[in-house]
Amino acid sequence: MRHVLALLFFAPLWLAPTVAAAEDAIQLELNAVEKGENRCFMTFVVQNKDEAPLESLRLDLAVFNRDGILYRRLITEMGPLRARKTMVKAFGIDGECAQIGGVLVNDVNACAPGDVGSCLDRLVVNSRVANVRFFK
Repeated sequence: MRHVLALLFFAPLWLAPTVAAAEDAIQLELNAVEKGENRCFMTFVVQNKDEAPLESLRLDLAVFNRDGILYRRLITEMGPLRARKTMVKAFGIDGECAQIGGVLVNDVNACAPGDVGSCLDRLVVNSRVANVRFFK
């Protein structure tokens, strides 16, 4: 019985790093893909859950067609992002929206303040667009 009580007492200490990591995550959602002005616009919802702002978050995105073949590539600037703030960013690419099957965060090209590796690790991605995978 004492072992169970000890586990219940100390469990929050073991879980604390996981919770902290989720709290300071940068959440990035592919929210919409829609045609406009002879281009395809991808709309992202970006949420900085950290207490510190980000001056820059430049992402290298690879867009794949429905067959998994590289379709387009673009560099996006998601920043600046204020602390504890959600923003919407949209980027247009040449081509048909119906061709898009997936979007890969290929790399983080800039992250300020901080280093690109830690920003990539903190990045949590998901897609609301049916049949379009968003991954890193």
